[in-house]
Amino acid sequence: MSQPSRRAAKRDQIFFTALENGYSINRACDAAGYARTSVYRWREEDDAFAMAWLRALNVAADLLEDEADRRGRDGTDEPVFYQGERCGAKRKYSDALLLARLKALKPAQYRDGTFSQQTVNIVVRDFINEPKPALEGAPAVALTQPPDPAKAR
Repeated sequence: MSQPSRRAAKRDQIFFTALENGYSINRACDAAGYARTSVYRWREEDDAFAMAWLRALNVAADLLEDEADRRGRDGTDEPVFYQGERCGAKRKYSDALLLARLKALKPAQYRDGTFSQQTVNIVVRDFINEPKPALEGAPAVALTQPPDPAKAR
């Protein structure tokens, strides 16, 4: 059985900084030299520790949200290779991240299932058989079928 961790202000700061930077609880504990069971116990027993934990998670959420927005909106460059040599880069965007962000910002419009509940009117036009708009006073002409190239000779 492992010995319980001893708290220290410097180790607390390392733990919370790791959480702020988006690391998991396990990785934050490893960085600070804390046992996972100890930090959960301290969170239950110490309101200041619990508040610092919550603040760190909020900072991490903002950081990760900004990164998700950047990847969805601005994309990331992926290398392109030709015959084993890097010859350039291709911009790749994340539709999934954009959709997740839209669902968070406008849940009523983008939640799952809302698309099938909307009524959509589709107008199909047959431009071939519609009268053409008059050009500089010329009368509109309706084409009933495309002209036959053999008759044009």
